[in-house]
Amino acid sequence: MDSYYCIVNLPGVPVRDICVLDAIHDTAANQALEGVARNWVGFETLYLYCGERLVTVLSNPALGFAAPLPGFDLADVRFATAA
Repeated sequence: MDSYYCIVNLPGVPVRDICVLDAIHDTAANQALEGVARNWVGFETLYLYCGERLVTVLSNPALGFAAPLPGFDLADVRFATAA
């Protein structure tokens, strides 16, 4: 069974922290990700993974999204802005 975790990126500091989330499906993991966003004031992006599968990219509303890297299939990835 794969675990849900998120990678916290700060402006100019990629992969500042990795947080394991207590979730068993994407919906619960996305709810837990919102909690991480509230606790990491000033984050740039949060990347939510289930194992190696990228689930969600959450951006800081004050900073927006960085340009995507070319060559990645992002069709199944949820992009959102934190509340």
